[in-house]
Amino acid sequence: MDWDNIDLTSGYEREQDFLTGYSFDTLLLEISCNLRDINEKTVRDHCYNELNNRIREAKEIFEANLNNILKESIRYRNIE
Repeated sequence: MDWDNIDLTSGYEREQDFLTGYSFDTLLLEISCNLRDINEKTVRDHCYNELNNRIREAKEIFEANLNNILKESIRYRNIE
């Protein structure tokens, strides 16, 4: 799948998440593997950094597909 050119007429591609979930299990694994010192500041900094990275990536995917989204939104409205 080409994340820079999502085919919004494809049911499979249309159902894909462009902002992935972030579970407590994932967070705890990252903390245990990546943080030398585990305290309130390091855990907060790590989590916020991960969230910001995921949001940045989702925004990049959105921007890359904005024309596709507009085109499919107009087409979808016109078939209703």
